[in-house]
Amino acid sequence: MSIRTPICDTLGIEHPIILGGMMGISDGILTAAVSNAGGLGTLSSATFGVDGTREQMTKLNELTDKPYSVNLPLFHPMVPDLIKLLPEYNVKIVTTSAGNPAKYVGILKEMGIYVIHVVSSVRTALKAEDAGVDAIVAEGSDSGGKVARDEVPTISLIPQVIEQVNIPVIAAGGMATGRGLLASLAMGAQAVQLGTRFIASDEAPVHQNWKQVLIDSGDSATAIACKTSSPTRLVKNEFFDELDALDEPGKTAMDFMPKQNEGSMRIPDDSDGSRGNYIAGTGTGLVREVKPVADIVREIIEEAEAGMAVMRQAFV
Repeated sequence: MSIRTPICDTLGIEHPIILGGMMGISDGILTAAVSNAGGLGTLSSATFGVDGTREQMTKLNELTDKPYSVNLPLFHPMVPDLIKLLPEYNVKIVTTSAGNPAKYVGILKEMGIYVIHVVSSVRTALKAEDAGVDAIVAEGSDSGGKVARDEVPTISLIPQVIEQVNIPVIAAGGMATGRGLLASLAMGAQAVQLGTRFIASDEAPVHQNWKQVLIDSGDSATAIACKTSSPTRLVKNEFFDELDALDEPGKTAMDFMPKQNEGSMRIPDDSDGSRGNYIAGTGTGLVREVKPVADIVREIIEEAEAGMAVMRQAFV
């Protein structure tokens, strides 16, 4: 038994598993590992700057000949310069996020690039489809990092988006296992995008303390801070309270960056996980061990296949 969906053929991947473009985490090594495992790796670009992204893409092309995506956060002023790099590295897939893709879809398609856009509501999904994107990542409030103010959970968001659009939908937010993949496919999604699960991988470029926090966390370990101005899901600890105390109307995500950077700098010395900035989704309770990316992908697929077999027997 093999789990393949139409978007697997479109993207040229073996498994319907996609790496989320996590800032500072989805580097060339992690991206290549996911692509080499049969999924679609996604390189986070803006974190590294233009020159740094060039270095990451060079490394990525040395590590894999498989398809991968490059994430472009549309709020970032360097996006036009990042786009200029894409033909040089023969990038064929781009994932846009954090903004309206309409300004860039035409340019990207002229380059022969398949455009995936991340949305958090039916309204933004319809706008993205009207703008001409090829596929959508519907990301519910279960995801780690920045989330929408509407806080629509993944299991509610996915079917509503699928009912309204006529392009492929990728499910994201709280996914960490084969059960999550199978549930997403049952709702009509063609793939899942994972972030937190891949942070707890051998290849993820984060400190072991962060990975250990994920392993030690349970189902209620995360919450959303800064709900008024810049909703962000992360692990609940002393840093969470410090960040949340800065919340006030009118602030933007950029206003919180210095504090978040401070929390990230604490991680190497944060042996008990109380003072660091640990971005994570609600799937933390399903992360129990740090493993190579290839093993994570294989286990997700095997679990989904086993679940599919059980369902077939149950409904005969």
